[in-house]
Amino acid sequence: MTTTCEKEAVARLEGQVPGGLPEGLLPAIAEAFAEYDFPVTHGAQALVVDLPLARLEILCDGLGLQARVAARNAAQLQQAREGLVFTLDRLAPGTAARLRWSGDVPRNARPANFHHATLREVRPVGASFLRVEVDCPGTARLCEGGMHFGLCLPPAGRAPVWPVLDGDGRTVWPEGADTLHRAAYTFVDLDPQAGRFSFDVYRHAGGRCCGWVEAACPGDVLGVTGPGGGDFPPGDHLLIAGDETALPAIRRILALSDPGRRGLAILETADPGDRLPLAAPAGMAVEWVTRGEEALWDRLADAPLPPPGPGRFVWVAGEQALARRAKAHFRDHRNLGRGEGYFAGYWQA
Repeated sequence: MTTTCEKEAVARLEGQVPGGLPEGLLPAIAEAFAEYDFPVTHGAQALVVDLPLARLEILCDGLGLQARVAARNAAQLQQAREGLVFTLDRLAPGTAARLRWSGDVPRNARPANFHHATLREVRPVGASFLRVEVDCPGTARLCEGGMHFGLCLPPAGRAPVWPVLDGDGRTVWPEGADTLHRAAYTFVDLDPQAGRFSFDVYRHAGGRCCGWVEAACPGDVLGVTGPGGGDFPPGDHLLIAGDETALPAIRRILALSDPGRRGLAILETADPGDRLPLAAPAGMAVEWVTRGEEALWDRLADAPLPPPGPGRFVWVAGEQALARRAKAHFRDHRNLGRGEGYFAGYWQA
């Protein structure tokens, strides 16, 4: 079967790791990508992962590991490769460093999915959020992905050192005192013509990004990686829920939903001042839960859901334990199919 990505792919690369591999690596890779609800086709020695913007093919046999990546452009290719490298680093440390890449691999250059940005403005939004607006010449390319991007903050008081591709085409991230703080955020608004976008930072004690944005000044430089994925959920009927950390994503999903979409949004906040009006289809009910007075889970577990069939989708993000509990509940007790839900742990208690 030929996927849409394969038909449209204009950028491809291959990576090889010769020699022995940790036992059970291939099933572990399949499980890692399936955890994010990416479609995975898994055999005894090979697997295929269909990402939103790319396709991964991985073969593990007695000769080692072979990986093929296909995407529609260089930035999406780089993002998919970074996802594979991240997964290998977590499951089999040292394996990704042994990958030797060939094909459409830029070398001795800046990664194609990396962009510079300059801070324009920071302003409060609601009781607990700060809206950050930046100038970014790569905004048009960021529009080609999903909802999210990667924020890269240099250490305070040091000149930034940004990632580069080495002579083998591998991304080299700064280390030691130059290590970048990296975090995923959701776009609020993108203006490709002006080369500008905005995002919201949730204010909470001890957060590295919170500390940065509280002290930031117009003109400060930061790094951005993307497009970063995070597909908009499909379905005519949507059940969507989350806490403050998921509120920017939920706001964007509802604002860009088809006017005919129906369903329920359940949002948990500690401060009623964060309950700003949401742009949503007329058929989407919005309910707010106050943390400490009522549990988000209690409202979510019994939320109405259409019977099994096309057109329904469940989207839940927030604290990791809640996301895992919701995933098990809806799949084991509400007959939700693998392609009918997205469950993401944005933070851990």
